[in-house]
Amino acid sequence: MPEQTPPPERGARPGQEPPAEGVAAPAPSAPPPRAAPLLRTAAVAAAATGIGALAAASTVLFPGPDASAEAPLTLAVRAVFTVAGTVPLVWAAARFLDRRPLAAFGLGRYPKGWAMPLAALLATLLATALFLVAAVAVGAASVDPGAAAGAAPALAVVLPLLVLAQLLPEELVFRGYAQGVLGERFSPWAALLLQAALFAVSAVLVAGTYANAVHLFLLGVFTGVLRMTTGEVWTVLATRTALAAGGLVYTALDLRLLQAVGLWEVLLVFGPALAAVWAVTSLRSRRPDLAAATPDALPGPRRELGQKGVLYDVGSSYLPGQHSRPRWRPDVVDEEMRVIREDLHCTAVTVFGEDLGRLEEAARLALARGLYVWVQPRLVDGGREEAVARLARTAEFSERLREKHPERVGVNVGCELSMFVRGIVPGRDFDARTRSLGLLSPLFPLFNHRLNRLLGELATTARARFGGPLTYGSGTWESVDWTPFDVIGVDYYLDVLTRATYRQGLRRLRATGKPVLVTEFGCCSYEAARYQGGSGGDIMDWDDLDDRRVTGGHVRDERVQAEVIGELLDVYETEDVMGAFVCMFVEGDCRYSPDPARDLDMASFGIVRPPPLESGLSPDDGHWEPKEAFRTLAARYAATVPAEGS
Repeated sequence: MPEQTPPPERGARPGQEPPAEGVAAPAPSAPPPRAAPLLRTAAVAAAATGIGALAAASTVLFPGPDASAEAPLTLAVRAVFTVAGTVPLVWAAARFLDRRPLAAFGLGRYPKGWAMPLAALLATLLATALFLVAAVAVGAASVDPGAAAGAAPALAVVLPLLVLAQLLPEELVFRGYAQGVLGERFSPWAALLLQAALFAVSAVLVAGTYANAVHLFLLGVFTGVLRMTTGEVWTVLATRTALAAGGLVYTALDLRLLQAVGLWEVLLVFGPALAAVWAVTSLRSRRPDLAAATPDALPGPRRELGQKGVLYDVGSSYLPGQHSRPRWRPDVVDEEMRVIREDLHCTAVTVFGEDLGRLEEAARLALARGLYVWVQPRLVDGGREEAVARLARTAEFSERLREKHPERVGVNVGCELSMFVRGIVPGRDFDARTRSLGLLSPLFPLFNHRLNRLLGELATTARARFGGPLTYGSGTWESVDWTPFDVIGVDYYLDVLTRATYRQGLRRLRATGKPVLVTEFGCCSYEAARYQGGSGGDIMDWDDLDDRRVTGGHVRDERVQAEVIGELLDVYETEDVMGAFVCMFVEGDCRYSPDPARDLDMASFGIVRPPPLESGLSPDDGHWEPKEAFRTLAARYAATVPAEGS
């Protein structure tokens, strides 16, 4: 049987490490070289700051009683300068520095109607009114009701000018261009924080005072979250317009804070912004299709994947009393490896699970069928020492297999260890850590430091016992130091947050110069699953392990799983990816049922369907049916992608 992975390149360019044994070197990148994202962003931000400073200075041409910062004449002059300078600046940067359309930065025509911007606008205005009424009602603030008539002219005249003079230019440059470009090099959260810092520095330089620097940075964070959530800047602009309207109303009513001034300042300023974030997030969770899918980076030439893979579970337990494969039959495993190689046309498989004896046997059977094998031990809620000890044993038997099958065995040291291993992210168990991850995002640098210490220890342990390539299945929230590894591995699912920048995420990883392996991708089998990515299984209620249910009234749709897998294979074949592994062959404890409330297979990532419990048949005995995704994957893996220029 011919080799299933391309032969490694033995020669390396000067200054470049040779590829690890059994690992194909990455193909040369197709896109032409461009300036570094941070440099391009800094240049545009500096130019925008200069335009803002000139616009502010231009108002001295109109001295007199109407020359205050919010006077109509002053704002009109600033609006002319900033719009005339900023709009061409962003357009030219997108076209000549990035060679991408404005829509790629969230600046295109809103394609889904205006539900998101309207929700943010109304939530902000309502929260502003509620906080104002509450402050007055409890005696914490006073207003001049007789001045209410002055609010209407301010809103009608000053607000539109303020949008043109300040809000629109800032959103075009910072939440539009800067956050979009920084996303090419940095994670979404890092890009968000960097643009917030640039925004604060720019605004401070234009204003000539540092008094509001912290306020401006926090405003950049809030608006950056809205940009990341919606994929466009128009919701952000609507929110800021509503916030500015609230500020004008406060001024017109001569609002004075009398008690707990600091607290009420925070509530009146940031309370409405939080309300907008909540409204948009809630709307997106109910209608994920409303989030704008901005055009992604242009694809490169199509190339065949070196490793066409699938994940194979030898048995995993995520909760006490639950196990994905209670019984182990080597004859069934052997037949399923034959199916994976001959029917699915896979060239590689990742075997994972808790029982190391099963892992070794499954790997041996896969190798006998001609597959390249990545071996990944897993243990939910294990400690650091236990993880290292288990990997040592895994590396030892993997080396024995590699000696018999040179260049066809690799070790994956773990999967998303910040969640699986105790002591990196706080939480008594896997479920608690998963639920707390979003709330603890400001502590990611600490978590990543702990994670990389563990990964360094794991890599050292494996190197001492195993001579083949090493990788790690990282989560998208993890920032990994890839120095000890031969191959970069990422569990990369398509969801509402990654859809607009999916290719950029792969290119960030490729920029390290090491081969990139998509260690997990896939989708569940219901309509909304196309937006949920790796969280697609969250619709399953685990409270009663003997009677698990599917919540939310979802309906089975196998086409969704097949379509997402096909869409992602299109990406991988045009992004110089070394290989990709579908999650997964079968989830044996997620049984099919004609009753949607009990159809656990709908909420699984398996590409084959286990039989209903009522049938008396078990997937552990090899009883399953191929799903539509199985047929899609088989057809794609069987197809030969012609080389460029052939």
